[in-house]
Amino acid sequence: MATILLILDFSGTLSLEAVRFGTSERLAMALQQSGLRALGVDTERYWNDLVIPTWVEGSTTRIGLRALLSRKLQERGIPLATAVRSAGRFTRAYMAASVIDPAWQPLFAILQYRQQTIPLIATDHYAEATFQIAGELAKLGWSARALRREHNRIKRMRVGPLQHTALAFIANSADLGVAKADPRFWQYVQIGLPERVTQVIVVDDFGANENLADFYADPTRVERRRQQTISAIEEVFQVSVQMIWFTLDRRIEEIIQNITGSG
Repeated sequence: MATILLILDFSGTLSLEAVRFGTSERLAMALQQSGLRALGVDTERYWNDLVIPTWVEGSTTRIGLRALLSRKLQERGIPLATAVRSAGRFTRAYMAASVIDPAWQPLFAILQYRQQTIPLIATDHYAEATFQIAGELAKLGWSARALRREHNRIKRMRVGPLQHTALAFIANSADLGVAKADPRFWQYVQIGLPERVTQVIVVDDFGANENLADFYADPTRVERRRQQTISAIEEVFQVSVQMIWFTLDRRIEEIIQNITGSG
């Protein structure tokens, strides 16, 4: 039987609210409500002083966003307790905003009856996102297993509620130690999946839907990331790969039709 691996990006694809959280007005409000603004962190400093210098570490280790923000604040002389409290509030707000758009619900409903398709949420993200994604999947009637690299072994970890029979996988760069553009990411995914894959469908914005204030959305970086990611998937799986580049001018209903028509 053919086994289709459906690779779904999270922020900017499944979760549009995660992107909207980073718009200037929403971000400024979150900084204010978390207490970070009172500590001297405005939107510009958030990106330039906190996020950009720590992104590689944050997206390839399990340290997490809260710990990274707290550490950078302490480097600026902020007391530990104050730094941890404000960083925690901000991180919780960001994760709470990172919800799967309701327009994707029909896709997950259809996939529950297509046992030949394995949904994989693949994301370059902070460690906290793994549990947030698992919670979002649970709302749609899915249990989740996160692929995690520990001591050079790939494990399938139970995350979130487990009462559902439908099973999706989560591959977070923070859990695997490498970004999606790296072939090693997909080698780890291949090892962690329970079945051999005969076809791959990729739905991803490759960072194009992120805010322009975010360095991740730089068009040159986006195109390079797209090419490297697709090349890495093809290199590892050695099967047919269908790419669906999700941009904000495309309707989610159209994307779902393309996916289900391919299955």
